[in-house]
Amino acid sequence: MKLRRLLTLALAAQAIVTAAAFLAASLATGSAEFGTAQLLALLVSAAAAVLLAALCARAIEASRQTTTAELLAGQAQANAQMMQAVIKTALDAFIQIDENGTVLEWSFQAEALTGWTRQEALGADAVDLLVAEPLRAGFRQRMARLVPELSAAPAGMRFEVTLVHRNGDSILVEASSAVLRIGGRTIINTFVRDITQKRAAEEQLIQSQKMEAVGHLTGGIAHEFNNMLTVITGTIEILADAVKDNPPLSTITKLISEAADRGAALTSSLLSFARKQALQPAEIDVNALIEELAKLLLATFDKKIEIVTKLGGNVWLAYADRGQLSSALLNLAINARDAMLDGGRLTLTTRNVVFGVREALAVGAGYAGDYVEIEIADTGTGIPQAILDRIFDPFFSTKEVGKGTGLGLSMVFGFVKQSGGGIKVASEEGRGTVFTIYLPKAEASTLRPTGYDDRKIVGGTETILCVEDDRDVRHYVTVQLEGLGYKVIPAADATEALAIAAEGTPFDLLFTDIVMAGSMNGRELAEQMVAARPSLRVLFTSGYAYDSLHTQGRATMGAPLLRKPYRKAELARLLRRSLDTAVDSAGDAIPTPYSVQADVEAFLRRQAAEDNGTTRSRK
Repeated sequence: MKLRRLLTLALAAQAIVTAAAFLAASLATGSAEFGTAQLLALLVSAAAAVLLAALCARAIEASRQTTTAELLAGQAQANAQMMQAVIKTALDAFIQIDENGTVLEWSFQAEALTGWTRQEALGADAVDLLVAEPLRAGFRQRMARLVPELSAAPAGMRFEVTLVHRNGDSILVEASSAVLRIGGRTIINTFVRDITQKRAAEEQLIQSQKMEAVGHLTGGIAHEFNNMLTVITGTIEILADAVKDNPPLSTITKLISEAADRGAALTSSLLSFARKQALQPAEIDVNALIEELAKLLLATFDKKIEIVTKLGGNVWLAYADRGQLSSALLNLAINARDAMLDGGRLTLTTRNVVFGVREALAVGAGYAGDYVEIEIADTGTGIPQAILDRIFDPFFSTKEVGKGTGLGLSMVFGFVKQSGGGIKVASEEGRGTVFTIYLPKAEASTLRPTGYDDRKIVGGTETILCVEDDRDVRHYVTVQLEGLGYKVIPAADATEALAIAAEGTPFDLLFTDIVMAGSMNGRELAEQMVAARPSLRVLFTSGYAYDSLHTQGRATMGAPLLRKPYRKAELARLLRRSLDTAVDSAGDAIPTPYSVQADVEAFLRRQAAEDNGTTRSRK
């Protein structure tokens, strides 16, 4: 608008100057004709036009330069504001340094990442702020090579590096750097992302996948190895009995038997390592288990921690999984150790308790009755009351990041509740913590016939359908069952077993391996057979019990499991348990219905005796 007005004024001035020049020339000559005077007036007008044009051009150029400068300044300011907005809102930290490593820019995210404020970082040496002292010299050499490398890479470079937080913690970061040259000055812009937790998660995933692979591998090995061990341990018993009067041969059979036991223990350890061991609830001598645990703790804990055991006399047997109970107690003991870094006392106590309904509900036990109490008390730092109600929550942990998964107490709680027991905790900061576990008293002995001896091998005369896909194991089991007095119907797989059942062949118990070749495993076979014969008893066996837990059906939920390898005595005991003890679908013993017939007969006898006495007295 200003330029248009200037040009209009210049043209008007030119017209006025030209008209004035011609008018002056006409007045000077007194003639209106074109002559010398008019020519001079035209030249003067042309000179004025040129001068005006030059002045206008200069004014236009100056105005344009001013406008351009204003536009550039405004654009530069807008770009700077946009860049600051991007830096402030970026999820990654932004650090700008010169070629000497001096900090020129330090975003808020950089403050959060490193612990150094912007005021502290600006003008400081980035290496001194972010690199551990022993590594600074080498890092500076790396930076000296970094500038040429960045100059040769217009898109920048991405790399990982370990930095140090202001508090001394190590931070694994991913840095994206690019070089910028401004007026002969080299500037390095870097966006930094913390990947410490990401890398830890990746390593956990890799470890989990590795463990899963190991689990599958060990499961397959355990199944085949336990099949072989079943034959070895079983036949060595037969040989040992045959050569018991020959000391040299008896010693050899004992060595073979011990080697087989070590092989079985190794297989069990592999399954436990892969977390694929089946739960095996059984009668547990809690006092003996705690004595073993105390020896382990004495050998591994710091001598500043005193281990004290207060084991009650005549403590009942508990009914739970021995391995899971050992893991739970060890977990609690380790937590107690971590709470007593300066030393203290860890006390393990056992006693018998009897709960009514109210007491059972107070500790979260499944029902009123008899329980075995295990108390783990320490004199450590204690648990704050504010978080005491949350300690059993999954993934909740009071330990530092990386020092615990937050699942230890959750696993203890789940095991205790699954076992039908209860758990409570009492703690006071600075005074210590007491965990108390209540496990149900083992009642299996009440289901056994009078005079039952666990060490005695008892057979029977029932008919057993034995399903085993391994030929050697099937032949061995058939011999052992027949040696115990049973009638045996062998089958190589589920298809053959179903064909035998379809023919109407009578049998009292299905003894089947769980993991078998073919389209149907032992668990599915048992489910189908029990559906057709509800009174059928079932005994499972497996050298790899993990799959049995995840495919377990309702009809066979209470059926016992005989783990391979097994001895003749274990086979005989579980067969009698399966055949003699009636259980419901949940695996609970069915009590014998109470009968008043004996009382009625006794009453009638007494009544008859009294009647006879009255008759005699009358006579």
